[in-house]
Amino acid sequence: MLVFPQIALQQLRQGKGLKSPGLSVIQFFEGVIDEMNSPTDEQAALIKITMEGKRMNYPDRHDQKNLLNLHKAKIHLEMAIGLLSQ
Repeated sequence: MLVFPQIALQQLRQGKGLKSPGLSVIQFFEGVIDEMNSPTDEQAALIKITMEGKRMNYPDRHDQKNLLNLHKAKIHLEMAIGLLSQ
């Protein structure tokens, strides 16, 4: 008799429930990362000091936060692709 862990793995193997996306989806996300590009040296420096808690005055603080959010999003996408590609 199968208990739930074996049933869960059997379902995974059969493609039921949670499953890995296809190669085309992974390639799409790789394209998104390429589209995001890389920060310039100055942007990388601003990201670094932002992560250290330094904040600019308004209205620049809004753009500073957007830059940090883009950086975080790109890192998370890269991590996700790495996990899905294993």
